[in-house]
Amino acid sequence: MAFPKHNGAGENICSYCLYFQPVPTIRRRRGGNCSYHKQWIDNGSRTTCSDMSQRRLEKGIYQLVEESRGKWLYVRRKEKVRTRLFLVPK
Repeated sequence: MAFPKHNGAGENICSYCLYFQPVPTIRRRRGGNCSYHKQWIDNGSRTTCSDMSQRRLEKGIYQLVEESRGKWLYVRRKEKVRTRLFLVPK
């Protein structure tokens, strides 16, 4: 399954955010930590937050789900997911 680098509405997503810290392994490049919200992001190319969004959203992390061509549904994360710790190779 191919993941878009941005959605049709030109929305900001976590994979472009300076606070997004991807896992330093090759296998799970899409997942990482958000150092601003202190939460785990499963897929940076399909996730945004209320601070990055161009729409007015309730504070929190949102998963972007494509409804139809060019239309995106914002699904708010119900509970906070703690960041995961990982070693950064030197």
